[in-house]
Amino acid sequence: MTFFLYLLIILIWGCLVFAATSFYSYSKNADAVKANLDNLIPPWKVMRRRTSKRALLHKWMDELAPTGKKIEILSDPVEMEEALVKAGYPYQLTVQRLHGAKLLGLLSGILLAVLINVLGLPFAALSFVFFPILGFMAPFQIVRFMAKKRQEKLRLELPDFLDMMSITLQAGMAMDDAMGYYAEATRGPLGEELTRMLQEIKFGVQRETAYRSLIKRTTSPELEALMMSLIQAHNLGTPIAQTFAQQAEEMRRMRSEKAKEQAGKATPKISLVSGLIIAPSIMLLMLSAIIYNVMSKNVFNFF
Repeated sequence: MTFFLYLLIILIWGCLVFAATSFYSYSKNADAVKANLDNLIPPWKVMRRRTSKRALLHKWMDELAPTGKKIEILSDPVEMEEALVKAGYPYQLTVQRLHGAKLLGLLSGILLAVLINVLGLPFAALSFVFFPILGFMAPFQIVRFMAKKRQEKLRLELPDFLDMMSITLQAGMAMDDAMGYYAEATRGPLGEELTRMLQEIKFGVQRETAYRSLIKRTTSPELEALMMSLIQAHNLGTPIAQTFAQQAEEMRRMRSEKAKEQAGKATPKISLVSGLIIAPSIMLLMLSAIIYNVMSKNVFNFF
């Protein structure tokens, strides 16, 4: 019995020693991770300054978020999350803050409607209907608009990115270093997405997983084709510089075809505008000239 008691005491002390050493190792690793974040993501200080300027607005959004989350009319959380990802999470917005922002917009619309009624402007009664609805829908629609513009800008940056990658890779630079150089040399959504992808790879995420995560954060079919080519080249070990050169040539050809397609679609729109606006305007001018001549002759004969 005494033997088992001593054995239990030894086991307890062993567990305590193991817990102490594990906690010490955890503290060291936590400091190392924090140092890596400070080195790899230098704009944190700038982000803190920007956040402080919007702290009051964010506070209101956070307070209204629980109530706004219960009202999911025209605001699906999945669509909101997808729009925020595509927009690059502008202004430190989250899905929770978007729920608060739509209630904040609703209250702002009501206040604006009250102000319009106090001033006695025309159609003041209708403002109580339209302005709250517009304020409720405005935050999500603005995020969707920003996502669309960001993805379009990302698509336009691709040919220059491919040319630079082809040149730097042929010069002997490693692919990750070439991508990092492009992200540092340019300011745009493509550089931001590449920076995030490279950070994921440095933190231990598999390369193929990081590539597929980048595809999910974008809507560009050209970028998706490029990432799939890089995945295939990584798995098969084919030369990557040649892949970038071919993708750049193919992307410029696709852009030219898309411009021709848009020009072809513009012709019916111009014809529609001419038929509905320009032609009736010319007819009204001619009719006005005829009426003016008739009336001027009648007035002249009267006198």
